[in-house]
Amino acid sequence: MWFLLGLSACGTAGALHQTTLMGQCATDDAACSRRHPVAPIAVGARFHPEVEADLAGSTTPNLRLESAASDVLAVEGDALVAKKAGASAVLITTDDGSVVDFVHMWVAPITTISLARRDGDRLTGDVGLAVGEDLVIAPALWHDAQRLAGEADLAWTSSNPAALEIMRDGSTDRRRLRARTPGKTTITVALGETKASIDVEVLP
Repeated sequence: MWFLLGLSACGTAGALHQTTLMGQCATDDAACSRRHPVAPIAVGARFHPEVEADLAGSTTPNLRLESAASDVLAVEGDALVAKKAGASAVLITTDDGSVVDFVHMWVAPITTISLARRDGDRLTGDVGLAVGEDLVIAPALWHDAQRLAGEADLAWTSSNPAALEIMRDGSTDRRRLRARTPGKTTITVALGETKASIDVEVLP
């Protein structure tokens, strides 16, 4: 491989300062799991990066991602998939194998799951909803005090699904809760042995 020089970018730059690695989030989605490209990726999670490059005098070439340690962090399609704790260099290359830049990325195990509204407000107590009301909840994955990147296929359960229905909204990890009938329920989100729960009361 040979290095393609002359790119520049601002923001979260690669080691050669020729590309920028970005998360993919809507501006109003403060709880988005794709927002933290510089944080370790959670074991078992997927991160979809957006790579930006600026080559003076030329359009941006076709860019690809390659992992130096695919047993730690694998490249599957447009996603980085965290396999086990550790670190790996992620190479940003062109179609002919020229290395544009590289970023060292870490993978960390999940110790805690927290739940937040779409605006990023963390849920720490009981929730009350009126019949017919919706609440969008996004989980955040943590290693001790550090927020981890990536979205994981978590298991969502309701102790009283007749009162509160759990609905997908197109995101892998986020869910929409819809209040159906009056009653109390506990919503539990789990990945393996790590769990988080909130109590919800649906009012008439």
